[in-house]
Amino acid sequence: MMQRYFTDKTLTVGEVFTASSEETHHMKNVMRFRPEDTFHIVDGEQRTFLCEVTSVDGTVECRPVEEVEESPELPVRVSIYCPLLKGEKFDWMVQKATELGAHEFSIYDADRSIVKLDGRKRGKRLERYGKIIREASEQSRRQHIPEIAFVPSVKQLSFDAFDHVLFAYEGNASNPAASLHEALQSLGEGDRIAFIFGPEGGFSEAETEELSSHNSIRLGPRILRAETAPLYALSAISAKLE
Repeated sequence: MMQRYFTDKTLTVGEVFTASSEETHHMKNVMRFRPEDTFHIVDGEQRTFLCEVTSVDGTVECRPVEEVEESPELPVRVSIYCPLLKGEKFDWMVQKATELGAHEFSIYDADRSIVKLDGRKRGKRLERYGKIIREASEQSRRQHIPEIAFVPSVKQLSFDAFDHVLFAYEGNASNPAASLHEALQSLGEGDRIAFIFGPEGGFSEAETEELSSHNSIRLGPRILRAETAPLYALSAISAKLE
């Protein structure tokens, strides 16, 4: 599989550019690139190019050879709203959700959240999650790197910017009427979807009441773990629309 990188630069076929210090390290020390080796890179306008290494003296110089036509993104933009999870569960979830096409991640403080961080620790976590997401985007051949940020509690959030707001409520596990399949029938290409998931201990009564005005759905007849539920939802969306 051809190696993939991302850059904030706007690239042009035939115009040589210099790889960043991080990319240079990876290209020289991990990939062992030499002149004429090729790779894919996605530029700041989310266009994919086939690139050729022209020089590895000090920095790595590269030349875009041709633009690559591809459509790896989901036809809808899914924003995952989820609290932090214990241990490495959240790391695993954001990695796999990125591979499955999530557009962005919003971390909110749930009433029953077990993990709570102060500002300094939040910054370090975002740095770590950003690296996981970037690597997962490269591995899964994405053209978009999902953003991740901390946001207020769901009781303070506005979802006015979204076309659909889906609330994955564990209390619907035995309610066939709250079907995810039915909710997905109304999705159209380009729609923005907020998908809200709860913590390990589930939603509180206050959160359930606050979110009750949105489309409350079930993720099948079984109770899923907090780190599994977003992956189930993204897989269902992919199966329906791709």
